Amino acid sequence: MFGTPLHPLLVHFPIALLILGTVTQIIAVIWKKDFFDKAALYLLAIGFVSGCAAFLSGDGAEQFASTHWGNAYQAVVRTHKIYATVTMLLFGAALGARVLIYFIKRRIFMPLVLIFCITGSITLALTGHYGGEMVYIQKHSTPTASSISAQN
Repeated sequence: MFGTPLHPLLVHFPIALLILGTVTQIIAVIWKKDFFDKAALYLLAIGFVSGCAAFLSGDGAEQFASTHWGNAYQAVVRTHKIYATVTMLLFGAALGARVLIYFIKRRIFMPLVLIFCITGSITLALTGHYGGEMVYIQKHSTPTASSISAQN
């Protein structure tokens, strides 16, 4: 367990929570039900916090990959990091606007929340795509000499 990075284990929680939060937020706007409005806020909040944990664990995964597979994946890692950063910024902005709406009791920022959530879901999908590409590269690359000696 401790020989492998936590990142691949953590990323699936924010993916599910943030996408479900986006869908729930859209439903809340269409149906104007308090239940969906609160559920969207909670899903986005928990998704954002778990996303922060997954984001911070990415450096450990990058070091692990560098040790085991060399530099074959560096361009994909760079792109993955950029999309991950943009995703976290978008969902952070969405959550900030949602919290503001919750406290001021005015829905003037709701169009921004929807734009941030939908755009964040798109960048989340792209982040996952490039993360999957790294897994594909790893499965089809040859291990480095240092990783072979570390296993023996």
